Amino acid sequence: MTVGVVAGVEGTTVPSTRRAQFRFSDGETREVAVSAGQTVLDAAHSNGVRLASQCEVGNCCSCAASLTSGDARMPEGLVTPLTRGEIAAGQRLLCQSVAHTDVTFDVEYPSSLLEANPPVEFEAKISRLTWLADSVVQLDLKVPKSQRFRFTAGQYCRIKVPGTQEWRSYSMASGEHEQGKLSFLVRVLPTGTMSDFLRTGARAGVKLELEGPRGAFVLEPSNRPHLLIAGGTGLAPMLSMLDRIRLLRPTPPIVLVFGCVREADLFHLEELEARMSFMPSLKVKVSLEQETVRPGIAYGNPLSVLESSDVPTGSIAYLCGPPGMIAAAEEKLAGFGLVPADIRSEQFLAS
Repeated sequence: MTVGVVAGVEGTTVPSTRRAQFRFSDGETREVAVSAGQTVLDAAHSNGVRLASQCEVGNCCSCAASLTSGDARMPEGLVTPLTRGEIAAGQRLLCQSVAHTDVTFDVEYPSSLLEANPPVEFEAKISRLTWLADSVVQLDLKVPKSQRFRFTAGQYCRIKVPGTQEWRSYSMASGEHEQGKLSFLVRVLPTGTMSDFLRTGARAGVKLELEGPRGAFVLEPSNRPHLLIAGGTGLAPMLSMLDRIRLLRPTPPIVLVFGCVREADLFHLEELEARMSFMPSLKVKVSLEQETVRPGIAYGNPLSVLESSDVPTGSIAYLCGPPGMIAAAEEKLAGFGLVPADIRSEQFLAS
């Protein structure tokens, strides 16, 4: 690789291009050149290396990776979901990081993940819109038979709001082996571009533009005990994962902890009961943050109802919900003996 130089102090030269190496969880590596001032993520994408990303403005953690050597810095004063401790430990958002030396990053997913099913843009029709709760809609889409679309349980798609240039990201709630159908769970806000469309313009037959699959929050098939923790519509990828886990032989023990804030926000209780009926290894715990007397529903948040017996030795955990829940869950699971490598998480922000 040819490295350019620029004039430095007192006649010295400073490389204008750095090398960034990415080490994937399957042992594969990729290396790209990073120009001066260019973000590491942009350099990777420009050189054909697929890395997980979503917002690309520093608001989410989809592109987070661990800096293991070199100097890569994010802008001073940047507000990110990463904690000071995580940054001190080497975590960086690749969409915001600029390489000041040659750098090496560890990413927590295999190189084949994004290469096997590269994102595609396509249209799908709304087949059904179902209000599951006061603030939750299930959006079912029919994918044309001619469209090749594959994803791994846990991934998401971007959906363009009709009549706008706005895109929103939602995890698939449907199984990865379902043919011609995609389902999403959408939190409907009092105001919002997608929320307004779902209330007033969404109906069967309307075409939507989609782009995906995206994301590295995916199920890694294993016979280890599984712990799934979901807040609100963070249940969506967990449903997709359950469809994949139930095909494993033997089916591992699974604990799903699902929490909402208000009773009016609760949804899919019958769906979860049905899944337990045909998945004997599945245990479901449901919680409400507002006090309730409903049988079978605990008072508290998903973490307050989590017990050490739900996290047997050797467990692998999947977390999906708001940033605060994710951070608190990671801390609590560490107290139960889980190491960071055994915890996968996807945080979402209301939009």
